[in-house]
Amino acid sequence: MRLFTRRSTPAADRQAEKAYKRGDQIHVRTIHAAPLRPDEGLATAIARIEAAGWKLEQQRQGEKTQAGYRQVYWTCTFRAVPNVPASS
Repeated sequence: MRLFTRRSTPAADRQAEKAYKRGDQIHVRTIHAAPLRPDEGLATAIARIEAAGWKLEQQRQGEKTQAGYRQVYWTCTFRAVPNVPASS
């Protein structure tokens, strides 16, 4: 029985793929930091969105405090790259 095996994640972000296939020119995403590995989660999320046919244009960092906990997040703006097929 394989209860605790890790599932493989797709190479491209599904939401970014849908936006690319719709023909959107700009895609904005807010990415929240993982508590133990904040930079690693950001890099992985950006790589998955870029694999769907987008290019990172702008990145802003922010933070909010809620119930005594500090949450770091990034707001990233992507632009569609023409003639790059989104993965199926």
